Amino acid sequence: MIRQVAGVILAGGKSSRFGSNKALALHQGDALIHGITRKLAGLFPETLLVTNTPEDYAFLGWPMVADQYLNCGPLAGIHAALRSVSQPRAFVCGCDMPLINPELIRFLCELPGDHEVVLPWLPEGPEPLYAVYSQTALPLIEENLAAGLYKLGALYNKLRLRKVTAEEILQVIPDLTTFQNINHQHDLARLADLLDP
Repeated sequence: MIRQVAGVILAGGKSSRFGSNKALALHQGDALIHGITRKLAGLFPETLLVTNTPEDYAFLGWPMVADQYLNCGPLAGIHAALRSVSQPRAFVCGCDMPLINPELIRFLCELPGDHEVVLPWLPEGPEPLYAVYSQTALPLIEENLAAGLYKLGALYNKLRLRKVTAEEILQVIPDLTTFQNINHQHDLARLADLLDP
């Protein structure tokens, strides 16, 4: 178990591009979110699902919490998570990332240093929903939410940030497919091809 970190899944999106609740879409005969919960439950002593529709996820048996700031995107989910967990930090991922890698998650959680955010920073940009957030970031997150500043990028120049480059990540895992997420129906088909070419 990874000490002093909680494992958090955000399942608050509207899945408008997907056409239905993508967290419950079937992947390898199981709900997409189910595979993610199993991976995180094996890594963290404390887990949490952030959702405004807890009835959809009762089958998981996970503790759940709702956003305090409604319709404010992932920042509100991160805020709800950090307010709710008992650990000082949280690894936060989306409900649409079936290929999350336990080895990489452990690497991100165990990087030394007094960082408020540990963030994979790939050539195409940051991956805020595959990152580690400290509870010390809460006051600033709350300040931004109260001011209507919902973009995660608005936080990065104000927090102690540890950018983790693609080169560092590739020292831990062989490729970057772990960051694949599901936005459209065709992404599920692509995922199936990826796993079973």
